[in-house]
Amino acid sequence: MTFVLIHGAFGSPESNWFPDLKGKLESLGQEVIVPAFPVEKWDAVTKAGPKGKVIHQLLPLWLKAFEPYVPSLKKDKKLVFVGHSLGCVFILHAIERFHLELDSAIFVSPFMDSLGERVPWQFDHVNAGFYKTDFDFLTLKKRIPLSYVLYSDNDPYVDKNHAILFGKALDSSLIYVKKAGHMNSEVNLNEFSLILDLCVTRLDLTLYQRYLMIQQKLGAVGYTHAVKGNVVKLNAQDALDEGVFRWRYLERYGFVTLYTGISSFWNPNSQYMNDARRAAKHADLTRVIVVKKRTDLKNPMLREQMKLDSAAGIHVYICFYDDIKDEVPEPDFGLFDDSYVCIVPSTPEGKVSGTIELNSQDAVVAEAVRWKNVILEHAKKVTDAEKDLPVLPAGLSRKKITP
Repeated sequence: MTFVLIHGAFGSPESNWFPDLKGKLESLGQEVIVPAFPVEKWDAVTKAGPKGKVIHQLLPLWLKAFEPYVPSLKKDKKLVFVGHSLGCVFILHAIERFHLELDSAIFVSPFMDSLGERVPWQFDHVNAGFYKTDFDFLTLKKRIPLSYVLYSDNDPYVDKNHAILFGKALDSSLIYVKKAGHMNSEVNLNEFSLILDLCVTRLDLTLYQRYLMIQQKLGAVGYTHAVKGNVVKLNAQDALDEGVFRWRYLERYGFVTLYTGISSFWNPNSQYMNDARRAAKHADLTRVIVVKKRTDLKNPMLREQMKLDSAAGIHVYICFYDDIKDEVPEPDFGLFDDSYVCIVPSTPEGKVSGTIELNSQDAVVAEAVRWKNVILEHAKKVTDAEKDLPVLPAGLSRKKITP
């Protein structure tokens, strides 16, 4: 998805909530374009007076500044435009001039004609060349199949009737934001979560990304989010909570290991394990028991784990850690829909070491796929724990097994 953010009169790409919105959308892997348009300086306009000539903030110059972006935008059928104030009517001009087809648009404090005497004369003076009320709205509605209009009841510049008429002309969904002024930095709106939420509804996010957004929004998990890539650190309990989300929304495939070296971390009857078994009803799920030492096979919890998993339709395998330790540095991990990895580091004493990592970086996912293949080359499928475990050899076959 490509998002195009259009600033308003006397504005810039660095003004208001634009930088915050751009950063958050980019952290979700989206392309964000924020053109810089030529604008007048307030003091210069005021000094020149109402009869002074507008030099920079002219519709032809804005269209010229926007034109270099058009070729790439026409190749992308998933476009979302977000405009603020004068930027909203400019979006209509740009769509009409360059025949753009959008996925959707978000208009914040929009208007199409003169703001009237309620605002300082400088605004109408520099905006006049943009005003237009006779657009071909039938065509515009086809090119903008979905749109939202945000307006406030105490906007000092744009009367709510201007915004409502704008929205009705495009059949937009009207969203009333109480006491929000002009929805800009004047009311300390340097971030605007409502606009971000509307943008997110247009995304085809991975479930991993959705989880991050939900947790960040609710403040349900304390985590650190790397500046580049999608990496999250969770404590052990929060990682188990994340597992509830993971299993309930697994789409196609899951590969997880259970390392017996972390005996204190797993319980065959936990909510986490039960949710995994429910997931096996709609997705292909494989669990490999990675055995640290042979005496671990005598653990009754291990047998119960395999019995319950097999009965739920999970493909259960077993392998010895000694057979893979040179190639798989993290014996306890999960790979979900080949889109993200959960890594559980451990100590020699059998405890979780530090924080648990969720990672969707391409290189890390590819490495986890390699770990999976190495493990399956050394694994043996277990169909009956009571019969199969006592006869397992010290070293298992190196013939590759696929679930």
